[in-house]
Amino acid sequence: MKLKLVGTNNDVIEKTYEEFLEEIKPNSFFYFHKDTSYKDLKDLIDKLEEKGHSVYFREVKYGLDEGAYMYELHII
Repeated sequence: MKLKLVGTNNDVIEKTYEEFLEEIKPNSFFYFHKDTSYKDLKDLIDKLEEKGHSVYFREVKYGLDEGAYMYELHII
């Protein structure tokens, strides 16, 4: 599973599920590029909840264009 995260300079960073799990800290926010598969993100959320994390997930629109969005994942 490849995850495409949005970096601080709006660059796309590709990570595997295992690499992503290494970065998880309590109260973390992650932003995913719109090209990241919604199904992969739902699978990721399910796996995180199985590990005991609480997860808040939403789509964030940042412009008027339909394609101007990204996904936000807040791990509590």
